[in-house]
Amino acid sequence: MSGVRFMLLCLPALLWVEALSAQPLTDTLFIWQGYGTEGRCRVQLYRTAPDVDRSYVVVLQELADNPGPSTIADARYLVERLSRHFGFDPADTYWIFHWGAFSFRGAQPSSKELFLRATFRRTVTGRLSAPRWHVITRADVERLTDRQFH
Repeated sequence: MSGVRFMLLCLPALLWVEALSAQPLTDTLFIWQGYGTEGRCRVQLYRTAPDVDRSYVVVLQELADNPGPSTIADARYLVERLSRHFGFDPADTYWIFHWGAFSFRGAQPSSKELFLRATFRRTVTGRLSAPRWHVITRADVERLTDRQFH
């Protein structure tokens, strides 16, 4: 078989593998019970880029149809639940809280968005610390997720 023919035969498989690698590990609706009502947000889980000091990035998108507490109001609870659910250390993860037009009922599509990156650590008692917050850009999120976030 010639090299060109072999490449043409392998190209669809290579494109399929590339498409899979450009996807989050998980992209799902997450539902939790708040104090009074049920909350919901979109959760995307990514491996970090090779040069990043943490293993995972979790993006939590605040949704307009969330009838319960905001992701920020329940941040520490969500971090504990999600890290247990997916089986990783929350202190080894960048947690990104994301708002855009999708976060507000009746909002017109827009390029305006907000990304807040939270990091946590474990205290000497083993509890999760309060988050350290940083405003970041879409480019920062793309870099952290090795260009997988779109």
